[in-house]
Amino acid sequence: MKVNSKTARAIVAFILIFGAGSYLLGWSPLLSVRSVEITGAPTNESQLAISRSLDIAQGDKLARVDPRALSNRLRSFDWVESSQVSRNWISGKVSISITTRTPIALYSEPGKPQVVLDASGNTFATPADIADGLPKVSAKSVEGGLAAIEVFTSLPESFSKSIDRMSAARSDNFLIYGRFEGQDLRIIWGDGEDTDLKVQVIEALLKRDENKNLRMIDVSAPHAPIVK
Repeated sequence: MKVNSKTARAIVAFILIFGAGSYLLGWSPLLSVRSVEITGAPTNESQLAISRSLDIAQGDKLARVDPRALSNRLRSFDWVESSQVSRNWISGKVSISITTRTPIALYSEPGKPQVVLDASGNTFATPADIADGLPKVSAKSVEGGLAAIEVFTSLPESFSKSIDRMSAARSDNFLIYGRFEGQDLRIIWGDGEDTDLKVQVIEALLKRDENKNLRMIDVSAPHAPIVK
């Protein structure tokens, strides 16, 4: 089969263009990684850990940087909720944007180390310093822990700031430990109902002179509280 000159020139041009494109993508320093930017990592240590995990170096070929594969790799960090990886073909920058899980409590189960709990019930170890004010919760299950946090967040700040930790024997049976009016107290809270009334009862009991040395208040039945 004869190939006319016009067709031959077209084939040669295609081969040259394809070859040049392959060279640019795979070998030319013009389309190489020039910088890597990581945002959203909560600490310098966590940013370094992410950088090591991604293993991207200046001079690597941008075409060989797979954003989807890198995002999948970041899932190995349990404190990462989501991530976005992009390449800028003009500047040679690889950008990694990380969204971390938001801790709502320090959480522990019997016989297990303390971890962090988020609002979706995910438990994880956070690389960041735990912010002051996060409640400490112990429970037999994540469901119980989330129920305890729901009670905690429903409390007025003037009361909740005195709480050191909470425990949930069940998702409807809570204990509160803290220092109230200068006294270390164990409060048998009961279920999550009548929050405002329970707070009012506790505050009223603590104002009485005869209750200056209390160790326990039971407001599981707030209309008939028990003190010891």
